[in-house]
Amino acid sequence: MTHSLRVADWSPPYRLLTSPLKSSSDFIRLRGVRQNNLQGFDLDIPLGRYIVVTGLSGTGKSSLVFDTLHAEGQRRYVETFSAYTRQFLDLLDPPQVDSIENIRPSIAIEQTNTVKTSRSTVGTMTELTDYAKVWFSHVAECFDPTTGEKVEDDNPRTIWAKLAASHSGRAVVVAFKVSRPDKLAWAEILAGLKGQGYTRVLCERNKEGAKGTPPLESRRIDEMPAAPTPAELGAALYVVQDRLAVQPDNQARFLEAAETAMHFGRGEVHLFSDTTWEPAGHYSRGLHSPGTGRTFRAATPALFSFNSPLGACPVCRGFGRIIEIDYRLAIPDTSLSIDDGAIKCWEGKVYGESKDDLLVFARRQKIPTHVPFASLRPDQKDYVILGEPGYGKENGKTWPKHWYGIKGFFRYLESKAYKMHVRVFLSRFRA
Repeated sequence: MTHSLRVADWSPPYRLLTSPLKSSSDFIRLRGVRQNNLQGFDLDIPLGRYIVVTGLSGTGKSSLVFDTLHAEGQRRYVETFSAYTRQFLDLLDPPQVDSIENIRPSIAIEQTNTVKTSRSTVGTMTELTDYAKVWFSHVAECFDPTTGEKVEDDNPRTIWAKLAASHSGRAVVVAFKVSRPDKLAWAEILAGLKGQGYTRVLCERNKEGAKGTPPLESRRIDEMPAAPTPAELGAALYVVQDRLAVQPDNQARFLEAAETAMHFGRGEVHLFSDTTWEPAGHYSRGLHSPGTGRTFRAATPALFSFNSPLGACPVCRGFGRIIEIDYRLAIPDTSLSIDDGAIKCWEGKVYGESKDDLLVFARRQKIPTHVPFASLRPDQKDYVILGEPGYGKENGKTWPKHWYGIKGFFRYLESKAYKMHVRVFLSRFRA
C-alpha cells in the first residue's frame, strides 16, 4: 500500500498531511521545525523509501534536509560514542525543533567542484582511490620477483608457529650467520665468540671432489686450529645459539634463542637439523628475501598511488601513456613490398643504407622482398621489425654480423637524440 502525500497549505504554518499511519515506527516524525526560515513545520517521512526534496530557491530544502534531519541524526549517533571519542569529532549544531521521533543515523554527501587534471580518473574524482590505497597497504603481500617466493616480515613468534607446523617433535639448531671482513682474521672472530660464551659453530666441510656446496659440519670452537685460514672455514660460518626440540614446553626457550640470534645476525636467523645439518629454515626481520638477499619496502598507501613517485609506473610516470616509436608510421602501407619502399623511414638518402643492409640479411634468411609486406609470414615480419633475437652489445650480437631490425635502428637514433635533425626525424615516427 502506498501513502499519498499532499500539501494542505503552503502558507505558515506549513503542514504535510499523509494517509493514516500503519505504525509510528515506519516514519520519521518531525514536529515544530523552526530551523532558519522554516516556522512550525510538521512532517512525517516514510522509512525505506527514496525521498526527493524539491522546490524553489529559499524555500528551506537545505534547512530541512541538512540542518534538521542530518544534524539530529548525526547528533544522536555520536552520543553513542564515549566522551573521549566525541572530542575528536566535528559536531553540528542541534536543530530548532519541538520533537523528532524515530530518527536514523545519517550520512551527508557534499557537492564539490572537482578539479580535473591529466591524471584524473573515476577513482580520484570519487575519492575511492584514497580508501583503496589504505586497504591495499594492509592486505598486500610481497613476493620476490626473482624466485617468486613469498617474503614475510618474521619475528620469533611467527617463526615458532611455522616451525611447529613443519618440524613438530624434531630437534633443530638455532644459529646466526657470521661473515669474515676482509681485514679481520678468523682467529680474532672465534676468540670474540668464545669470550661471549659460544662453544660450537657450523662451517662448510672441505672435501676434494665434492659436487656443489659441501655439507655443513659441527665443530667446537676450542678444538679448532689456533689460526684457521680463510680456505679452511670459507667466507662465513654459523654460530650455534641453541639446540632444542620443537615442543610446546620449549616455546619460551626458542623465542629467547631466536631473538638473540636475530640480534647478532643482523635481523636474520638460520635453523638446521641437529642430525644432518640440513637447512630447516631461513627467516629475517623485515621484508628480506632469504633466497636472493634483496630487501623490499613495506607496503604504504603511497606505494599504490599513481600520483606518487613510489607507486607510479616508471615508464609513463602515472599519466597512463608514453611516447614511443609507432611501427605503423614506419611501415604505413603494408601493400607495398620492401623493394618498392614499404619501410618509409629508409626511403631517403640519409638512412637509405639501412635498406641495403636489410636486403643483404633478407637474402640470407630467404625473405622475399618483392612481395607485399602484408603477405610475409609473422616470423619474417618480426625479423624485419625486431631484428635477430638478443641483438645488442650486452649479448655480443652487433652489426655487421647480425641484423638490428627497425627496432635497433630507432634505438640507435635515440642514443643520438641530442642532435636536432635526429629529434626532428624521430618525431615523424612517434606516437
